[in-house]
Amino acid sequence: MGKELEVQHAENMRELGGYQTQDGREVATRKLIRAATLNLLDDEDTDYLANYGLRRIVDFRSPREREEQPDQEVPSAENIALPIFPVEEKKVSASPFEVMNKMKEGFSAHEQMMEVYRNFITMPHIHKQYNQFFGILLENEKPEESVLFHCTAGKDRTGFGAAMMLSALGVNRATIFEDYLKTNYYLAKKTEEIRQQARQAGVTEEMLYGINDMMTAKQEYLQTSFNLISEQYGDVDQYLRVGIGLSKQDIKDLRQLYLV
Repeated sequence: MGKELEVQHAENMRELGGYQTQDGREVATRKLIRAATLNLLDDEDTDYLANYGLRRIVDFRSPREREEQPDQEVPSAENIALPIFPVEEKKVSASPFEVMNKMKEGFSAHEQMMEVYRNFITMPHIHKQYNQFFGILLENEKPEESVLFHCTAGKDRTGFGAAMMLSALGVNRATIFEDYLKTNYYLAKKTEEIRQQARQAGVTEEMLYGINDMMTAKQEYLQTSFNLISEQYGDVDQYLRVGIGLSKQDIKDLRQLYLV
């Protein structure tokens, strides 16, 4: 499940339809799409997405990321800017550009990524942004009309969003991690290209290892979030309700809209 879409000029684009829930239902197809950046889409790609039913694009990136790699317009879809991290906050970011800059200053990419996944659980601003994301999902009421959500690599901000949505729908933890780790297959070529460019630029071996830490979806990253959820909220249901702010009715409505 988690079928890759037939788009030629975007990385890590796949839908979440087909995953089974613990009560025997499954996530509906043509409803939820996760992806990396959409700046290289061509007309054939945008036509495909329009015909697929895409109606809203939620962009989790910072204003700088959007400015440097703007999404190509999909005529059928509204594009919504919803930066997950505070725009003024530069200490920790999931943006590959900011992570690379901090690496050049001597900061560990691995620790930066671990901090990102801690911040998903501890930062009220992030909770507010994901609450808005769920609000958009709750408005996606028509069958076979899709919401696509993405960041730059489709790995961290997008990966956490997918994990929380699948959790809300009642998908088991093992399947959630399976979906999260699929990113490594879909980004393998892109990651190697970045490494080769870095080698040619003469970066150190430590920086190359850092690129791996930055571009890889590691189980320990997402597990860090789940561990903090257990410590601070007890379980994911409580985090979704108390942290992100979803009501019992919101969860019921999400399952009505996205499960078959």
